[in-house]
Amino acid sequence: MQIGPWSVESGGRVMPFTSSSNCSSSSSDTEHSGEMDVKNPPGATDNPPGGGGVVGVMETEGSSNSTDTPPPPSSPDPPTNTTHTHTNNTNTNKDDTNTNTDETNTTHTHTNNTNTQSHTNNSPSTHTINNNTNNTSPCTHTNDDNNDSTKTHTSSGLTHKNSHHSSLTHKNGSSHNHTNGDSHTPAFSGEIIAVELDQNEANSKPSHQGDNNTVKVNARSQSWLSSISQWIIQEMEDTFEAYGRKVATHPILAITFCITLTLLCAIGSLRFSTELRPYRLWIPQDSEFIRVLDWQVKNFPSSYRQHIVVWEADNILTARAVQEMWRLHKRVSDFSLDNDKISWERVCARVPSLPRHKEPDISDYDDFDFGSLRRRRETPSPNNDDLSLALPRDLYCNNLASLPKLCLETSLLEVWGYDDEVIWGLSDDKVLQDVNTALLSEVYGYKVNFTNYLGSIKFDEAGQITSAGAATHLWVSQIDQNVVDQGDYEVDQGNGQMVDSAGFAWEKAWVDIVLNDTSRSKDVHAFAKAASSFGNVSDGNILGDVKWLMVGIILMSIFVNLTLGRRNLVEQRPLLAIMGMLSVTQAVAISYGVCSVMGVPFCPINSILPMLLMGLGVDDMFVIISMWESAGPGDRIERAGRTMRHAGVAITVTSLTDVTAFAVGASTDLPALRSFCLYAAVGILAVYLMQATFFMAWLVMDEKRLEENRNGLVWFVKHQDWTPSSCSQVDLMKTFFKKWFTPFILSTPVRVIVIFGTGCLVTTSIWATMQLKQEFNPMWFIPSSSYLYKTFQVFTKHFPEAGESGYIYFANVTLPDDLPKLYNFTHNLIDSRVVVSVDAWFTAFQEYMTLMPEAKNSTLTNSLLHDILSVFLQSSSGALYRTDVTVNGQLECHQPAPPITSFRIGITHRPVNTPADQAAALNTIKSLVSSVPIQGYKAAWAQAYSIWETNEIVGYELWRNVVLAWIVVGLVTLILLASFSAAMLVLMCVTATVIGVSGTMWFWGLTIDTVSCIALVLAIGLSVDYAAHIAHGFLAARGTSSKKERAKIALQGAGSAVLQGGLSTLLSFLLLAGSSSHVFITFFKVFTSASILGLYYGLVFLPVMLSLIGPEAYSVVNGDEKLMVTTANHSSHSHHTHINQAFTPDQEPSKLS
Repeated sequence: MQIGPWSVESGGRVMPFTSSSNCSSSSSDTEHSGEMDVKNPPGATDNPPGGGGVVGVMETEGSSNSTDTPPPPSSPDPPTNTTHTHTNNTNTNKDDTNTNTDETNTTHTHTNNTNTQSHTNNSPSTHTINNNTNNTSPCTHTNDDNNDSTKTHTSSGLTHKNSHHSSLTHKNGSSHNHTNGDSHTPAFSGEIIAVELDQNEANSKPSHQGDNNTVKVNARSQSWLSSISQWIIQEMEDTFEAYGRKVATHPILAITFCITLTLLCAIGSLRFSTELRPYRLWIPQDSEFIRVLDWQVKNFPSSYRQHIVVWEADNILTARAVQEMWRLHKRVSDFSLDNDKISWERVCARVPSLPRHKEPDISDYDDFDFGSLRRRRETPSPNNDDLSLALPRDLYCNNLASLPKLCLETSLLEVWGYDDEVIWGLSDDKVLQDVNTALLSEVYGYKVNFTNYLGSIKFDEAGQITSAGAATHLWVSQIDQNVVDQGDYEVDQGNGQMVDSAGFAWEKAWVDIVLNDTSRSKDVHAFAKAASSFGNVSDGNILGDVKWLMVGIILMSIFVNLTLGRRNLVEQRPLLAIMGMLSVTQAVAISYGVCSVMGVPFCPINSILPMLLMGLGVDDMFVIISMWESAGPGDRIERAGRTMRHAGVAITVTSLTDVTAFAVGASTDLPALRSFCLYAAVGILAVYLMQATFFMAWLVMDEKRLEENRNGLVWFVKHQDWTPSSCSQVDLMKTFFKKWFTPFILSTPVRVIVIFGTGCLVTTSIWATMQLKQEFNPMWFIPSSSYLYKTFQVFTKHFPEAGESGYIYFANVTLPDDLPKLYNFTHNLIDSRVVVSVDAWFTAFQEYMTLMPEAKNSTLTNSLLHDILSVFLQSSSGALYRTDVTVNGQLECHQPAPPITSFRIGITHRPVNTPADQAAALNTIKSLVSSVPIQGYKAAWAQAYSIWETNEIVGYELWRNVVLAWIVVGLVTLILLASFSAAMLVLMCVTATVIGVSGTMWFWGLTIDTVSCIALVLAIGLSVDYAAHIAHGFLAARGTSSKKERAKIALQGAGSAVLQGGLSTLLSFLLLAGSSSHVFITFFKVFTSASILGLYYGLVFLPVMLSLIGPEAYSVVNGDEKLMVTTANHSSHSHHTHINQAFTPDQEPSKLS
């Protein structure tokens, strides 16, 4: 309605009047701030509640010229067929309908839903609306009844004529008399951006006071944030409405487009690649570990692969246990595949050997017979075990090639020289005796400390071994590089090595042989770990987890079908549910294809992605269906537009917050986290597109099927004369929220309990979070049910004192000048107390020189160093260091060694368990290495350093990603919600949820690692989804100024969709409880707690806070209310319809109370 230069809009706002082409009115309750007094001339009063105009909006105080004498009746309008409908939806539960029919054949219907009262007036009447093009032209409402009483409002050219019964009766029994003609003239001027009228007293007091002429009006100016946000939302709503109409107009075309897009993107999967190497997943690629590793691969390439068996028994030093080792040795040696192309003899690494019981065929130097040498070695002489020291150099070098070379296999069996007769004749006492006295390998002739092969050792008072709980048994194979160069190889996903196909196949067969215990003694157990085990087990775990995906899809389809449709043959929606799940599958295909084209490798943790997208996709489906049903019956195209106008914004808010959270995560330095975030971001965008297009198109087609009474599953079956049963029309979820949940939660005692309980919950969560430890171990990614996991468990149990081994690399060092500095460096390593042992080639070389008579009194020069080094590296004393020294050329026994280009020394760390100890040990080693006063390259490296460096940065990465995601999500929420206080309440819920999840992690025995870091970022997205819908519903509830009522509207409107989305996410991740993967178990625990806590804070805590300190409702912006007005003169047919639709309530407000 127009008031001078302003017009009253349906939200109770006074806006600058810009058009006089029509005159419409509505009322709604809005909360305001600030007051403005509007003086009215004497005689001013209000329309009765429910009567249109400014009824229930403006409270008039005083009317000195009021009269009880009705003015003369106005003349009746000419005969016309006119339908005049006012629809005003606010937070009410009663309808006031006046239907009046007289000789003019006019039907006048008012639907006015208010908070406190309703009116019933059944009398003939005529309601005429005259709209003029002049701003000063009167707008007249005329209503004639039997009493011919007239009520007139005049305000700057605005006139309402209302003739009716002088006594208006309320349904509650009270009466209300209006017999006077009033006029209102505002006494203020100037430009007003927005003035909102206070309706509190108007809704609660049906009477008018006539003592003064002041109208109280609360005014509030829009902030820049509100203006920008409203413009954004308005543009989004208009865009989505147009998009929904297009999809509904051409559903087949929309479906075809989605399928085509999916197929095109899926082509990118041809470039699909996986990355399973731990150091390529869990550590920044610009870290020192990676730099040293790349240098190592180039300068110290290794072609050897180790395969270990851990034997376990109550006492492994028994005859039966040794015989089981011998039986396994023979089975591995005898095994062959593909006509002996794959066998131990073909793939093994070979080393020179001096047999103990078999004389080599050397007849031309009897003075140096091997039998006498063996006897001399058994004496305490320090040099009697090295032939290079006992024989002349020429003789040793000439016969070096003739020494037998055996496959390298180390175990306790070396004590008895692989002698079948001796081994089968052993007794338990003999085993203990031989192990305690053995010093040399009877197979290879080298010195061996057999105690290193044993774990959980027990000694007697004399220091003799009495028993052991475990023993190691090692096979060493060698890669056939010629075959690899020809392209016949497999890539070991555990470490990235290219292995010849025959060797790779042998490794798999070796594992099967070891694990086959059908003929093994029940008290002796063997646990295997091949070089390729980590990659094979991890890869198999990914494929094995597909079953959880399939079961999840089936269960989610059932859940979606039960909740989307109704319980009868026609209104059930099983095919629509399947199409919704198919849209998620399309999103997965798009994500995989696009990321593969981008060159992003697939990581083990990405296997959780389908279930994540499934939960988010189903959430969007529920929102769309909820808005579709709220749109009411009508033309499908119009209904689709109204649905997408609001559902599009809703799913945009949640999808955009999730995508931004993952976009932040993709900036991390951890490759695994980056890969997952990129896959997830693309997948969520694809889900968003597919739900808005593919699912929406199928929804329109399914609605057409429903209108034709066709079967929900078999569409070509049509049910004649079908009517739904009454029980199938009951929406259990909305009934639960309407009758039980909402009244209970918003009751005063419960609100007090919720606030107090939430404070206790947050306090407990903070305490538990402070107890959370930071720890990361790639071994956790091995399924607990796998053989490899059990091997690591047994090894850790029996060899707890075994520290991490590593190397310190040097290159371009000046030798022998820098040898004194290197000796001093090794002493510093031992003194640092972070290293338990140092194994340096130059230390063994120095001892070797002291045993050479010709070198005892010589000064070590560069030429002498290289001359002795050539023999040393090919002797039993120095052969173990052959791979620790690289030379620029071939090593020949008769010639001095070529120049040394690089070398390494081995170290063994003391056992460290906590990340703090690991960081201290790593920093100590790095400090010692950097302090060595020599030129050239120098760096420390160990396989464990990848874990230690990850532990050092994962805490930083967690804080970085969570804080950045929190900030970005907060900004997006602030812009889209258009309310600072609402955004802060949402972020309060998000923060409480994340703290609660981290506290629950501690209770559940989890630690801070890369997986939990990803899961916590996901928890932010989930909790935002839950809270944002409720907050937006509260802001969009314009029908009442009561915060409690608006919270009630938000809960009853959006609560069911939020709960269904949360339950669907929870259901999809509950299946992960049966997985043996650390990734899946962690996600199950984190997402279960995130879903439960997110639902609590979104559906319980947030509504309570909104009902107490919630912000004001959205202001009405152009286009937010759909006005469809057609005016005509009295001689024509016309329709006047006023429709007010808000964003979130799924039902009309009148049905929510």
